[in-house]
This record gives sequence, structure tokens and C-alpha cells, in this order.
Amino acid sequence: MSLCQPSGSDCDETTALRAPAFRMAEINQPLELTHKEQHTLESYLRKCDRQLLLYLCIGYATDSLNKMALSNAKIAGLTTDLDLHGYDINTALGAYYLGSFLFQLPSNLILKRARPRYWLSIVMLSWSLVTMCTALVQNATQLALCRFLFGAVQAGYVTGCLYYISYWYPRDRVRRRIGFFFASAGIGGILVGPLCSLLSVVEVEGIRPWQLIFVIIGLVSLCWGVLGPSVLQDFPDTATFITEDERCLITRIMVCQNTLASDRKISRKQIFLALGDWKVMLWTVIDFCANAATQVNGLFGPTIIAGQGYSPHVAQALSALTNFMAFSGMASIAYVAKVVGGSSVAIAISNLLTISGFVLALGAEAGGYRMAALFLFSFASPQPAAHGPAWMMANMQGSTKPAMAAAVVSAFGGLGPLATAFVYRDQDSPRFVLGHSVCLGMTVACLLTTLLLRVALMRENRRRDQSHDEVFGLSNEEILDLADNHPDFRYKL
Repeated sequence: MSLCQPSGSDCDETTALRAPAFRMAEINQPLELTHKEQHTLESYLRKCDRQLLLYLCIGYATDSLNKMALSNAKIAGLTTDLDLHGYDINTALGAYYLGSFLFQLPSNLILKRARPRYWLSIVMLSWSLVTMCTALVQNATQLALCRFLFGAVQAGYVTGCLYYISYWYPRDRVRRRIGFFFASAGIGGILVGPLCSLLSVVEVEGIRPWQLIFVIIGLVSLCWGVLGPSVLQDFPDTATFITEDERCLITRIMVCQNTLASDRKISRKQIFLALGDWKVMLWTVIDFCANAATQVNGLFGPTIIAGQGYSPHVAQALSALTNFMAFSGMASIAYVAKVVGGSSVAIAISNLLTISGFVLALGAEAGGYRMAALFLFSFASPQPAAHGPAWMMANMQGSTKPAMAAAVVSAFGGLGPLATAFVYRDQDSPRFVLGHSVCLGMTVACLLTTLLLRVALMRENRRRDQSHDEVFGLSNEEILDLADNHPDFRYKL
């Protein structure tokens, strides 16, 4: 007997959510769907893609605009007007990541308690206002403070979206959606260069070009954030845009894979399970190293291009091409993973391409070759940063552990750009040997950690295949708190 009545009948959701103890053994068991249920599931997925995923992706694109505003404002007169010297810009970049790190975990726990449609919208509105206020700064200290606040209020968006996506989609459909989500940042990157190039030549009385950049970009995301409460829905079991058959089916699937999140109770056991999980630690290392390399284009792309002899306006426009490469790489990673047979292999391939790009950048004498290297690592380096979290979320279970794991990986992994924030120095132009060398080392570490994790997951799957561990005798809560340690769970590679 299934956890939910067959499609086409009235679905008693309370029955699905409060399954009897003997039914808890069905968690992680193969779930066979009829042809009608497959059709119902596809209809549900299309609705979620249009209603929810599209909104989140555009929101992340505006987030990317806001993050890249500083690097474009830098060559639009910011450094001159504020009399910035030495590491002032680098300090402002680092302040963002510090704020993001400190507020990742609290933000995700708030999301677990609060209504997601309102919390994600509040986060978006908050970072928009901070970006607009950055136009008012008058010195390096105020700039660093604004970037710290931007990181603090923006911290909950990416991890919140990862968690949000994971409890709307079945486990085998999560990776592709998260891949699209991260790819949307590339759209913001494509737009930010031409937009800032245009704003740099617009003359508005009393407003400097770099100030206009912060005001307009903040206003764009502010307008999008206002739409959040009317577009987003909280949970599948309360959604108004799906049918009862679709609600019944997705509830049944989520119960069977132990990812039902409408229960807002926070499991302390699952929190400590995530914090002590060696696999989460390895995914964090992968994310840290990947982010260190992938943020080079976003944070320093215009600076690197300008260092090859291009004017600031041309450098901003050309950055759209490198960001298009980044978007192409992130958009293709889900398909690459499907073709090569797993996320780990896809990440390893992109690491090898990134290594080739940094080696070429270090060895090239001519500016043309250095530009080619920039295009190559701009294409390949974002892929692990996009697909690493997707790989992790596809291997998380429980009502609380996915949220905590996403927060840990995003918080500590998000510190990766700090490793590059202070190594791309103006005095190293045009070759940037120190910065490229650090990123090369980070990419090698990312490759080795990915291969190590793949081998470890393969061994754990084999161990579970050969073991005879049972869950009989455990209470419902104890079974749910096993999360991905359930003996019938198998990790995706």
C-alpha cells in the first residue's frame, strides 16, 4: 500500500504526512509510477519551472548584477573620486564575503521557520537597498561597510534557493534545476558590462557615472523583489497553481525520499549530522576552491581586460563576452554530467579545462593569448561552482539536513574568493602572475578533492550493497533523522 492514494482520487494529505510506523520502511525504496502518474509528474514539473524556477533564476541574475557592480564602478571613476589606493578595493571585496559567511547559517535557519515566499523577497529587497545606498559612500571605510552589509543581507538567497528547490523537485530532478539556477548568474554577467558601459557615458546632473551604476542596478533588483510574494509559493502541499492529483503525487514522492519540508520543525539531530558529515566537508572544499577560480572573471574581468590596453568603456563591453562564456559553461554542465555519467566526472573535466586556461595565461607573452586564456577559464571555471552544490543537494535527505548542509557549503565555500580578492593587484598588470598562480593551485585542489569524494561515495555505496543493516525497531523520527545515512540510500556520483 502506497503512502498516497492513486492519482485521480481524493488525496488525504494528512495521511501522507503522518504515515504509520510500518510504512516508514518504504523510505528510499524504488517508487514505481504508472503512465498516468508519470504524465502528472511532468505536468507538475513544468508548472514549477514556469512559476518558481524562472523567478528564482531571474532573481539570481539580478544578484549577479549587484555583485559585479563594484568591479565595473571601479573603472568608471570610483577609485578616483573616493581616492582609493592599494588594497582599498580588495578590502571592500573581502568585506562582502565576510558578511556573507557570518550570516549564511542564521539565514537558512530563518528560512526553515519563516514562509519562503516572504523571506526570499525580503532578502532581495534588502540587498537592492544596500546597493543603492552604496552610491552615497564617500571613502574607503564606508565602501567596505556597504559591501559587508550587502554580503550579510544577500547571504540567504543562494542557500535559500538551493533548499527551496530541493523540496519542490524530486531528488533525480534537482541537479539539472540547480544547474540552470547557477547558470542564470551568467545572464547577469552578460548584461552588466554593456549596461555599465552605457551608464558610464550617461550624464546626469549631480550624479557621477559610478554612482548611477549602483542606483540603477539596485533599482532593477528592487523591482523584481517586489514581485516575489505574488509569484512564489511556500510548499507543494499548500501551492495554489497545482492540481490535487499533482499535490498528492509529489507529497508521496517527497515522503518516500525523505525530503518533505512543509514541517517547519527543526531537527537538532540533523543539524549536528550535517555539521559532522565528512562528505559535506569535502563538498565544502570543492566549493571553496571552485569559487576562488570562478570569481576571477566576475570580480576582476574588466580590470584584466583593461590591463591588456583597452579603454574602460571597451573593457566593460568586452566583459560581456567573457560572461557569456561563463553562462555557456554553467548552462552546459548539467548536460555534460548526463553524457559523461555523473557530476564528479563533469566537474573533473571542467577542472582540467580551467587548469589549461590558467597555464596558458601564465605562459603567454602576447595580450591576444592572455585574452584567449581569460575566455577559456571564464568558460570552464564556473562549472564546478555551479554543479558542486547541485551534486551535494542531490545526495542530501531529511527535513533539516539539506538546509544546514547548503548553508555550511555556501558559507565556508563562499569564502573562496577571499583567496583571490587580494592577489589580483593593479601592480601585477597585465600578466597577473600571482593571481593566476593562486587560482591554478585552487583548481588542482578542487580536482583532487572531487576524485577523492567520488571514490569515497563509490566505496560507501558498495558497503551498503553488501551490508544487511535494517531500520526495523526504530521510531518514525529516528528513521527520518537517519537522512542519507539510511541503509537503503545510494549516493549519486
